[in-house]
Amino acid sequence: MLHGKSRWTEPAIEEACLNQLVSELEIHPTVAKMLIRRGIRTTEKADRFLRPQLEDLHDPFLLDGMEIAVERVQQALIEDENILIYGDYDVDGVSSTSLMIKLFQLLGKDVDFYIPNRFTEGYGLHKEALKQAKEKGYHLIITVDTGISAVEEARYAKEIGLDLIITDHHEPPAILPDAYTIINPKKQSCKYPYDMLAGVGVAFKFATALLEYPPIEFLDLVALGTISDLVPLLDENRIFATWGLKQMNMKANLGLNALVEVAGIEQDINATHVGFSIGPRINASGRLDQATEAVTLLTTENIEEARSIANHLDQLNRHRQDLVNQTTEAAIEQIESDPEKHEKVIVVADESWHVGVIGIVASRLVEKYYRPVLVLGIDEKTGIAKGSARSIAGFNLYQALTACSERFVSYGGHEMAAGMSIPRNELEPLQIELSTLASKWLLPEDWISKIVADDSLNIDQIDLALIDLFQSLSPFGMGNPTPVFQLHLSKVARIQLLGKDKSHIKLYLEKEGNHLEAIGFRMSELANEMAPQVHVNVMGELQVNEWNGRRNPQMIIRDLKVPHLQIFDWRGNANRHIDFEHQVAYIYSEPSTIPDEIRTKKQIMLIDWYSEQIETVMPRHVVLLDSPPTMNHFERLMAACEHVERLFFAYGDASFDDVLVRIPKREEFGRLFQILKSGTGPIIFPKHLPALVRATGLKPKVITFMLQVFEELGFIIIKQGRLEWLTASTKKDLSESQIFKQQLDRQEVRERLVYSSYRELCNYLYTNYTFKWHLGGNETDELQG
Repeated sequence: MLHGKSRWTEPAIEEACLNQLVSELEIHPTVAKMLIRRGIRTTEKADRFLRPQLEDLHDPFLLDGMEIAVERVQQALIEDENILIYGDYDVDGVSSTSLMIKLFQLLGKDVDFYIPNRFTEGYGLHKEALKQAKEKGYHLIITVDTGISAVEEARYAKEIGLDLIITDHHEPPAILPDAYTIINPKKQSCKYPYDMLAGVGVAFKFATALLEYPPIEFLDLVALGTISDLVPLLDENRIFATWGLKQMNMKANLGLNALVEVAGIEQDINATHVGFSIGPRINASGRLDQATEAVTLLTTENIEEARSIANHLDQLNRHRQDLVNQTTEAAIEQIESDPEKHEKVIVVADESWHVGVIGIVASRLVEKYYRPVLVLGIDEKTGIAKGSARSIAGFNLYQALTACSERFVSYGGHEMAAGMSIPRNELEPLQIELSTLASKWLLPEDWISKIVADDSLNIDQIDLALIDLFQSLSPFGMGNPTPVFQLHLSKVARIQLLGKDKSHIKLYLEKEGNHLEAIGFRMSELANEMAPQVHVNVMGELQVNEWNGRRNPQMIIRDLKVPHLQIFDWRGNANRHIDFEHQVAYIYSEPSTIPDEIRTKKQIMLIDWYSEQIETVMPRHVVLLDSPPTMNHFERLMAACEHVERLFFAYGDASFDDVLVRIPKREEFGRLFQILKSGTGPIIFPKHLPALVRATGLKPKVITFMLQVFEELGFIIIKQGRLEWLTASTKKDLSESQIFKQQLDRQEVRERLVYSSYRELCNYLYTNYTFKWHLGGNETDELQG
């Protein structure tokens, strides 16, 4: 067996709901299942989801505070007041700021923008920045993607005579800032129909209200921020992403086009390109430099400027990738040095870590350990640690940080991600407090990541047409994840390692004459975890692989299981020593065959074939260092192996030199008996052995064996090479000879377990013994085939 790394689920589907969607919308049953699993159960909602329309956008004035904000901006335009856009340094903040600049250009007003420096100022509104804005003559400050927690800063703005309009989407604190007005769909007093907008989504609603129509030309920026900020791609966000990608592919924004070029994107831009190629390059400016450069890129009308900035952001992104790798490795070293400390919640910090990449590192650590993670860079001079946190399902990060709020200088975020500043001496108490909360809030199964299958498919159901159907649900992202499907019990016909460092694996799957290729990125370790010709359950994504003008279905592996006993054939002895993570039993008959390197290891059971311990319940892994003396010994072991997951045959054939190629038949015993008895003179050994070979046609080794059987049965006695008949001997059957029975046993062991092919060995075991299969139906028959 091979256990998956995640919990696999496929929620039950109500048959009536499924049939209704299929019949009324005339869609594929799998597509209908995908809709239901995304909470879309009615025909009306399904139709709107499959065909997102701009007409379905909500009225922006349903946002609490919108009317007041619009009136204040209109007043500023009439009186030609100086306006400053105050943004944030991530993709959402940059796209929000860029949208607002373009909005005011449409309105005939030039505005300035300010984005705090991540390293010297940190996230959010800052009094010094507000003070400078006042001194420069600004009258109105409009925040985008920030400000909801700025209680002190809003009070200060009011004191110095600045009007502050806050537009944000983050979780509001218990006490809201005393701003001119606040637009945030998550505000308790706000009755807006959808509260999961990104910051740029809120900015777009503000623009729509000011213009009195939705500015379609800005939707590329809205899609950029919405997809990158990992908000659910449902309701309005789905409309933004769908139509924004269309706008992006119209190539109207010079800066985005330049980024697409440096990223090497040659086909139509999709959500994956935004999330993994375009977004990270924009983020690199705020992570390693000033985010103002990214705003310039997205608002410029100069193609040369756009290309120059895009190339610089590409270089920053490459540097960012190197820093992420280095920091991740260092963080893993910290965790592994004291795993008990990080059992519930991981908190790691270091003075050398670049605060611009710690959010990505936190995500990497969650992926590896599946624990809530805080990663912080410590300022050596001030002793303040600035960090990013990422969470897992069931652990509300914002609520957890709020429960420890007295420890922070500042913090903010939402259920799954957050940022914070904290004195370094508070880190250890914080970790203890968060770990206590995790123990209370999370169930044992919550510590294992979960993969939800959209449907179970067979290989023969997977074709290009089906994959194209799934695209009706795109763009995929948070809330509308890329579809995942389960393949059940497919045979691995071949395994291939790919990549320069052979870190990827390709499986050639087959079932009932149908074939499918499956790719596992950074999963090369699976090659050593699977025996030849195993049957696997695979959870993965389906996509089209285009190569040399050919298009073929392909699965991207998310997780994999071998649900049956695996048989590893190491009878050549070349690979029999590996480091097992779990307890393993080594079965031997000769102590000399036990390798010295395993005698002192933990979790090792050394069991003699002749010991009564052979009948105890075996651990998950069993290695046969020596072949069993008899099949009876083997059967005793197998009776104790019901729950064994991997069985390693790691012996050679040297111990079978004394075993006959075949056992003589009874008539051959009779013929030799008559030849010996009818002899005219004494028979001397080995002198007369050649004559007996000629007379019987049997080999010398066979004749010698037969004479030993006759002697054991009391028919003859051989003294000093001379054969003598025992006249008083009675008639006996060959089965009464222990030598004969032992040879039969040894021959069966040899045929079944030593010289059999791998296929024959597997078929014998699967047919004759009972194991814990974790399968259902007649699947053992499939394994035997």
